[in-house]
Amino acid sequence: MNDPQPDKHPLEQAQPRKQHPLEQQPVRPAGEPRQRVNLRIPSVSPTVTYVLIAINVIVFLIRAFSPRIDEQLFLWGANHASDIFLKGEYYRLLASMFLHAGIFNEYGNYSLGYSVHLIFNMYILYAVGVSMERLFGHTRFLIIYLLGGLAGSVASALFGGDNAYSVGASGAVFAILGAEFVYLWHHRQLMGAAGRERRRTLIVLAIINFAGGLISQIPGSGSDLLIDNWGHAGGLVGGLILTWVISPILNLRRHPDHPDELLGEDINPLRKHYWFVSIYATVLVVLTFVGVYLARR
Repeated sequence: MNDPQPDKHPLEQAQPRKQHPLEQQPVRPAGEPRQRVNLRIPSVSPTVTYVLIAINVIVFLIRAFSPRIDEQLFLWGANHASDIFLKGEYYRLLASMFLHAGIFNEYGNYSLGYSVHLIFNMYILYAVGVSMERLFGHTRFLIIYLLGGLAGSVASALFGGDNAYSVGASGAVFAILGAEFVYLWHHRQLMGAAGRERRRTLIVLAIINFAGGLISQIPGSGSDLLIDNWGHAGGLVGGLILTWVISPILNLRRHPDHPDELLGEDINPLRKHYWFVSIYATVLVVLTFVGVYLARR
């Protein structure tokens, strides 16, 4: 079945502003009371989200077997600028996204408080990722998670300092938060007041996290873990840029089999933007080799 093509892309409207497809309401006779209309939006099960959570948890549990395993995996995969740029260990940019603060303290004893790092990231990934993957689809969601997370890793390696070891899925999680913000913005007319409130919540959440990162850097702040604001910022910016281009944009039309329902169809399919994803990934590679050049000067 061929989707109807709008005269102009919703994001390219000129003045006077044409109505966004998501603003359109079914025409009803004057005086007739407004009726609730069901909206069907294609969705998928959040399989990728569950797999990502499982990988992060399994890696954490493997490290919990012993302090030695914990230390070895940390030193092998943590994001560390000199190892990446001087030794060519580029795999760390990806591996560090699946490592978190270990469960052992400096004395080799269990310290459950350190698991908060994993719990917080996985909670946000579950809370936001489930709904985002349903709307974005498996491939588009995974692209944003991985490439957004890699943008955070590259930013952390470039600006985080030569002696810093950084781990965590925070950059990728921030990319997903950025994706939700962009999706809500693209569909702001449909979402209305609820969408505006959610966007404000996302902004406040980002501000709180960045503020917490700055506070954690202050000597005597009492924080056991330093928050990698460069990783967060890189992931957020990467997610915003990617999603602005590849986000699904829904066009509403009458459902062909259920006239009393509306069908939301994506008029911005991912296949139209593989070129942009390739350019984005190429930019990350270029930035990585900029880091190599600067480190070896």
